[in-house]
Amino acid sequence: MSMGLKEIAWRIKRLSWQVFAWLLHRRWELQYQNNPADCKTIPGMIDKIKFYGLSDIKPKDVPKDYIDNAISAANELLLHHYDYLALGKIDLGREINWNHEYKRNIDTPLLFGPWMDYRDSDSFGDFKYFWELPRFQHLITLSKAYYLTGQEKYAKEVITQIKGFIEQSPYLLGVNWIIPMEASIRLVSISWVTAFLKEYLKKNQQACVLIGRLVRSHIDYVASNYAAYSSANNHLIAEAAGVFIASICFFGIGKMRSHQDRAFEILCREMPRQNYEDGVNKEQAVHYQIFALNFFLLAGLLGKTNNIEFPVNYWKMLEKNVTFIAAITNDICQLPEIGDSDDGKAILLCEKDSNPVRSLLAVSAVLFNKTEFKSKAGYFDEASFWLLGPDGQQKFDNLPYQSSVCLPAKFEQGGYYILTGDEPARPKIVFDCGPLGFGEIAAHGHADCLSFTLDAYNRAFFVDPGTYTYIAANPFRNYFRSTAAHNTVVIDSMDQSEMTGPFLWGEKADSFIKDWQDKDGFARVTGEHNGYKRLNDSVNHKRSIELDRKKSVVVIKDYIEATKSHTVEQYFHLAPECIIRLSKPNVCHITNKDRTIDLIADNRTSITIIKGSENPIHGWVSIKYDERIPVNTIVCRIISDGKEHLITKINLLI
Repeated sequence: MSMGLKEIAWRIKRLSWQVFAWLLHRRWELQYQNNPADCKTIPGMIDKIKFYGLSDIKPKDVPKDYIDNAISAANELLLHHYDYLALGKIDLGREINWNHEYKRNIDTPLLFGPWMDYRDSDSFGDFKYFWELPRFQHLITLSKAYYLTGQEKYAKEVITQIKGFIEQSPYLLGVNWIIPMEASIRLVSISWVTAFLKEYLKKNQQACVLIGRLVRSHIDYVASNYAAYSSANNHLIAEAAGVFIASICFFGIGKMRSHQDRAFEILCREMPRQNYEDGVNKEQAVHYQIFALNFFLLAGLLGKTNNIEFPVNYWKMLEKNVTFIAAITNDICQLPEIGDSDDGKAILLCEKDSNPVRSLLAVSAVLFNKTEFKSKAGYFDEASFWLLGPDGQQKFDNLPYQSSVCLPAKFEQGGYYILTGDEPARPKIVFDCGPLGFGEIAAHGHADCLSFTLDAYNRAFFVDPGTYTYIAANPFRNYFRSTAAHNTVVIDSMDQSEMTGPFLWGEKADSFIKDWQDKDGFARVTGEHNGYKRLNDSVNHKRSIELDRKKSVVVIKDYIEATKSHTVEQYFHLAPECIIRLSKPNVCHITNKDRTIDLIADNRTSITIIKGSENPIHGWVSIKYDERIPVNTIVCRIISDGKEHLITKINLLI
């Protein structure tokens, strides 16, 4: 990957800042150890702003199940029991080590953070396991428990943990200072912590000083190191949102107004820059779209209620984003696992049944007065309650509910097409004919041109694989990004796009939509890509997916055009709940719970069913970071003679 002169200049400037920071580290550290008078007025600052729905909520207004869930989770956190990604619930020990990688159980060194390579798993382990806890999202739960009960044990634990973090993670030293995004997520968390602890902080000036010190150091760090060029993706959105939110909550500390203006400008610029006009995020990773959307939403909501108005186009694009999410979400607020995901959340406001998709839809239903969003959300969840308050709950309840929701089916710029059918099967197909990813490196995209997912009977049948891991040394990182991990065609065991690193791509496939029809009883989408034209014998793959709504039959037509012979493989990855049975050489009975569909392969192909193979790697999906599940994968193989036309049928009514 080559860099332009502007990017080289930016990187030199950033490196110069880091050298300067390293040389003056002790001086800067002493600066943040001071007890500035402005920090002691933090509770008063929170009093003077309207902080989301929380400003309109009294503890007596909070539903009992929210209270019970918060107290139960907070009591576990008092014992330092923490639910840590794939590790499950673990004991963090008597004193929390904020520089510990809990998966491999190793301490990370206090080196100069901006110079540490967090992807060096041999030295530092899996960065997800040393960054998740310091995001401080669990401190929101503890702070909420104090707010709901008035018991100071929860507040004291929060302040003890913040003090421990500051002592163990000196300014710019260690893994918690590697990238500004992590510091910015802490800023969002600490804003909510401060709002919940407001009454406690009024009586504890030293606690205010600790919070003020944390805020000042984090704001300075993020504002001096905004992501740029190939790094300016969801990281930049999170960074600007964190600074913007903190600048409102802690407006009396330092030079917050100038930081606020810059963050506001970045958010307004990045909304159209990182999204297509149809509302699809350019990273081509739907969970990162949710991640970025929540930061846009958090910043916009807090600005709106404090007389800082974002442009009309900002809100229009946000609504388009939510419309896309609603269109591809199933009836229980689950998204297809398209592109990368690391389970990261912008904010964590509920302890049980947290679902960022549902929260986004519910809040957006109120913001945009959209019954479609309410119907997809299903109900107004706890996170929405804290964001919009009782008034938001009332507005949500007043919106009518629609059992059948009409949403766009074509997202041309983003490259997604949705084919839906009627009762009883109610099939939903999401077809991917979009770009690989955002910018030159397309960091979070997968080699998934012309792939699809299929739900029927409100159950998943054919699924996208997910992500599993970000560790470069783990061969599963490349597998989950590979073409063979998706429901599409593989030629000669090659990927459509060329992987050159765990977040890098060389030659990239381009997709092109050729036909789209959506009529009363019939829908069809046709696309092609040029990923295999880089082979010595150029190969073109075109795929058409047709849905006959009256017969509940899906027909997949794959057209392979080449001059010479090639190995052609069609991959179909089943949901973990599915079981499979071959009734004929080319017929697969696929059952999910009490519903069965048939896949009828082209009778010239040979069928192999693979499940959970590690050598070679095949037959896996991941619905949670660092967890993989063996699944049945159908592989239909044929040796082509130049041109090939394969027809696969899926009968939904058995």
